[in-house]
Amino acid sequence: MARGSPEATLSSRRSIRTAADKPSMPAVAGKVERVSKPSSLDFERILALVRPLSTSLDSVFHGEAHWRHVASIGLDLAERTPECDPIVVVLFAVLHDARRIGDDDDPQHGARGAALVCSLDLGRFGFSAAQLALVETACRGHTGGALSGEPTIGTCWDADRLTLWRVGIAPTIAYMSTAAGREAVAFGRQVARATEWSEVARRLRRPSHSSSSRLERGT
Repeated sequence: MARGSPEATLSSRRSIRTAADKPSMPAVAGKVERVSKPSSLDFERILALVRPLSTSLDSVFHGEAHWRHVASIGLDLAERTPECDPIVVVLFAVLHDARRIGDDDDPQHGARGAALVCSLDLGRFGFSAAQLALVETACRGHTGGALSGEPTIGTCWDADRLTLWRVGIAPTIAYMSTAAGREAVAFGRQVARATEWSEVARRLRRPSHSSSSRLERGT
């Protein structure tokens, strides 16, 4: 079939279902040390490091627009999830699919994302060892369909899975780790996409997001 044809697009959407999307009974991942003091996030410097190393940057399904959408959803879920570190959630959004190879099944891309976290020496930006451990763990485990009782990791995974609509897959409550994620699925809610990283940065700098949520009821 011709590349770019409706048939090819449909075939691609079917083939990009990872292990996280396949029906199985989710396991519950163990908890990781909690974060007590988030760092600031310099998007442009970090993106300047990640973009040249990314194998998915221009992907329609897993590229930078998807990273930004996961960050938008993650920040919204973080507002509703006690003890969640929004800095970690945004770092996960940037890194989790950065080393994905193609849009077909790639079960090892989570491990490659975790390796990227380690290789970038992100501690120089002021992130704590606990924060980076959470980012690494979230990246490594996000493809397996597991659940996590750790609030930040659970928020990361829920934010990613709530974007499955983009490939024609309906997110399900069974694969949501947080109460906020389960509520989003139950009520068919969607988060407005951030079109620029500056929007994500502004939301991240807000002292409190709880009174000005961008979570909207889907139609």
